[in-house]
Amino acid sequence: MTTRDRKARIESALLQIWYGGQTPGLFTGLTLKALEAVYKGLRWASGQNRKTRAAKKTCLPPVLVVGNLIAGGAGKTPIVMAVCQHVAARAGKVGIVSRGYGRRSTNTPILIDPAHSSPDAGDAGDEPLFLSRETGCPVAVCADRNQAVQLLLTHYPDLDLIVSDDGLQHHRLARQIEWVVFDRRAHGNGRMLPAGPLREPLSRLNTVEAVLCSNISPEALSKALNWPCGDDWHAIEVQLVGFRQLSSEHVLTIEQAREQWKSLTLAAFTGIADPNKLFDAIQSAGLNLDASRGLPDHFNYPDDFCTQFNQQVLITSGKDAVKLNDSNPKVWVAEISVKLPPALTQALEDCIGPTID
Repeated sequence: MTTRDRKARIESALLQIWYGGQTPGLFTGLTLKALEAVYKGLRWASGQNRKTRAAKKTCLPPVLVVGNLIAGGAGKTPIVMAVCQHVAARAGKVGIVSRGYGRRSTNTPILIDPAHSSPDAGDAGDEPLFLSRETGCPVAVCADRNQAVQLLLTHYPDLDLIVSDDGLQHHRLARQIEWVVFDRRAHGNGRMLPAGPLREPLSRLNTVEAVLCSNISPEALSKALNWPCGDDWHAIEVQLVGFRQLSSEHVLTIEQAREQWKSLTLAAFTGIADPNKLFDAIQSAGLNLDASRGLPDHFNYPDDFCTQFNQQVLITSGKDAVKLNDSNPKVWVAEISVKLPPALTQALEDCIGPTID
C-alpha cells in the first residue's frame, strides 16, 4: 500500500467518525481522546485566545479572512469567489491569499497573475488556481500568509481589499474582518482534533464578525451546534447554475443539460471535502447519475483518471477541473453561483470605504 493510499484510508476512517456517526473501537477511541487532550493542552499553552485577539486590527488595505472552525472545507471557496466578484463589479481591486494546500512547496511564495500564464496546480494548489480563473483576481500562495500579502502588495500596491481563503487560525496574519463558514455537516461530532473536526472551540464564534450558513438555515445550524444564533448569522445559498465543457468552454444551462443528456449515461466525481454536495446538487437539478465517486480532498489526478469511466458525460467541480487534462470532451464542470446577502455586502463596502464607485 502506498503512502497516498494509507493517507486516504486514514482520512476516510476519520471522516466516518467525525461526520458519519461511526463509533471508534476501544483502542482507537482512547487514542483519539488522548490526542484531543494533547491538542487542547497545546492550544492553551501557546496562548491561542490571546493570539486571536491580537490578530484583529485595522489594516490597510483591509483584510477579510473567510475561514472554518472545522478541518477541511465547509464552503469557503465559493464565498471568496462571491466577495471578489461583488467588489470587482463596483470597480474595487481585490487580491487573494491562500495556503495552497497540496502543492509541491508550501514555503515558497508564488503569485498567480491573471495577466500572465498560470502555473500548474501542482505548483500553485487547486483552490488558488480555481479562484484566479473564476475571479480574474491575483492570488498569492504561501503557507505564511504574511509573505503572501507582501507579495501581493509588491505587485498590486493599490488593492482595496485582500481576502484570505482560510487562515482563521493563522494568527500571524493581521485581519480586520473574520467570517466563519459552516455547511450542513455543522461541527460533526462536536469534538476537537483529532477526535473530531473542530480546530477551535465554538466560543470562537463570539469574536468573529459573521457566521455564514452555507445551504443550511441559521436556525438549523444553531440547533446542530447547540449554540445561539444572532443577527450576525447569515444564510448563504450556493446554487448549481449550469455546466461548462472543459475542452471547449461551451456552457449549458441546467435546462439545456437535461434535454441534451436525457438519453446519455452520466457519472460524477470530485475531491472536495463533502463530495455529496456535488452529487446531491446534480440530482436535485433533475439529472440522473449512473455512477458517482467521492475522492480524498485535494485529490491528485493521474493523467488517465477519466478512462476508467464508461459513462458518456463526466461531471466534476471547478476545483477538480484545474488538475485534469482539458482535452477530454466528456468532462463537464459544474458551474456555481453565490449571492451574498445585503448585510454582508454592506459590511464590505463600509470596510473598504469610498474607493468603491
